[in-house]
Amino acid sequence: MIFEKINLEDDEQVLSVIRRHWFYVFKQCFFIFVLAVLPLIAYFILNSLSGDIRAILTLYTTHFIFLYSAWLLINWMMLAGIWTDHYLDIWCITNKRIIKIDQVTLFTRQTGSFRLERLQDLNVEIKGIIATILDYGTIHAQTASADVEEFKATYLPRPQEIKSLILKAADAQMSKNSL
Repeated sequence: MIFEKINLEDDEQVLSVIRRHWFYVFKQCFFIFVLAVLPLIAYFILNSLSGDIRAILTLYTTHFIFLYSAWLLINWMMLAGIWTDHYLDIWCITNKRIIKIDQVTLFTRQTGSFRLERLQDLNVEIKGIIATILDYGTIHAQTASADVEEFKATYLPRPQEIKSLILKAADAQMSKNSL
């Protein structure tokens, strides 16, 4: 897995590895499914009409099958891209830091991390009735850093539990450092 390639410190332990909520992938896949079915629906609607249109469609049926197969292949590649993005985008919470891995494109990955001692603010945002029912949301983590980079993760499942896990790990790290 991708998080196994992260160099952990000697006494650092992975507490949780989090991916986006399944509903985010479902929304994207549903859109691809609609795109895949639209040409078929249009074909059957046009075929139900009488007259010259039906004769033209009958004449070019093999062309339609070829173009529709190419269209399905493109949709299949988009589904593979959605799954790859879902699988490779992770938030890894350890007992010392938060590591964010964002797969931007197929061959572009952005990795960032910050130590829990630098955590200043952690906000959870749940917008809408569907997000409330399915329990997913956005987590904003702000650090005491001069960098403007914000650690933001959207569509995380159970964001309140993730927040409490991060805060417990940060409190444990702060109490360990104060000794």
